[in-house]
Amino acid sequence: MLKPYEGPARVVVGFDGSEDAARALEYGIVEARHREAELVVVHAVDDTVLNSAWGVVFDPEEIKLGAAEMLASTIDVAVAHGLERGRVRTQVVLGNTAAALTRMSSDASLVVVGRRSTSTGEKAFVGSTAVGVVGAAHCPVVVVSSTDVVRETPAGLIGVAVDTSARGAVALEWALRECQSRGGKVSVISVCRAPQGRWFSGGHPTAEQQAAAVKVTRQRMTEMIQPLAEAFPDVAVELEVEYGVPLDILAARTAELDLLALEVHAAFPTYSVGGLIRGLMSHGSCPIAVIRPKDSHGS
Repeated sequence: MLKPYEGPARVVVGFDGSEDAARALEYGIVEARHREAELVVVHAVDDTVLNSAWGVVFDPEEIKLGAAEMLASTIDVAVAHGLERGRVRTQVVLGNTAAALTRMSSDASLVVVGRRSTSTGEKAFVGSTAVGVVGAAHCPVVVVSSTDVVRETPAGLIGVAVDTSARGAVALEWALRECQSRGGKVSVISVCRAPQGRWFSGGHPTAEQQAAAVKVTRQRMTEMIQPLAEAFPDVAVELEVEYGVPLDILAARTAELDLLALEVHAAFPTYSVGGLIRGLMSHGSCPIAVIRPKDSHGS
């Protein structure tokens, strides 16, 4: 069950001046307006780079001053987008960016970060900051990219990835609460995983076997989501069950969604993030909302 959040309404945005960070700022402004929340724009100066390998020692105060000047422009952007100046503040911190945003997530309704993906050939890899934050944050995290699909009219649809082990129930509850407060509907998406790997020797399932797997999964998913759906009678909920490779299906589905929500089950001490979440953060076409059900609160 989603833990309640009793702290101040606050949206924290990580900002480094990149195009992805600019999109994160825009997203954070919209969220702060909707939640009637304070917007905190944060830039972290990684103290490991202050002493370079070439023996050059940087002045941290000078670097912090430059960062503060960069952040000052974000206040003007927020005000221009309709957020009261008194509800916007900036903060420069020394240290690892992911660690700083994770600490601040304890007292936040939402954290928004850019994904800073890099491409190598046909593959894209999401940046370490986004991976680190979603693996350890104490509140929902939305990862956005400058390449996300922008619609003049939102689809009004939040997708939630779930499976028959009940992983995804907390993300579903969060999505239902979001739609309850702002409208829209929820699409629950479950994928029957197709067998993969060089060691799979059972042959490809027949069309009848695939259809049977989808039918059983749909029954289980219906039973799982029914209690939550009944708790939010004003929110329309639809169930989609498909057969195939989860990353391929979910990544393709993001082209039609305003937001895709899912859970991350990272644990101490590594807080490692699985390949599905990394893949969706790298290849998704809409913002990706991630929540840790183990010790995260709602927004």
